[in-house]
Amino acid sequence: MSNHTIAVPITTWAELRSSDREVLNRAEVAALLSLDPRTVDHAIEDGTIPAVHIGRRVLIPRRPLLRALGVDEETST
Repeated sequence: MSNHTIAVPITTWAELRSSDREVLNRAEVAALLSLDPRTVDHAIEDGTIPAVHIGRRVLIPRRPLLRALGVDEETST
């Protein structure tokens, strides 16, 4: 993926597992978990959801998120 490509939002668990993207944003995680983005923010603050802060951006690494949720990457839905 080049720097000029806009990533297509990940909206399903199957897309999340099969994606080559290494990070998600909080809106994608909120949609996957059917949560309000503010709830995702609270989970990031308390350490439930792993995240990396780069400036004002909050990025959620895909593999640690799957591990935190107890989801196997290879399993399909």
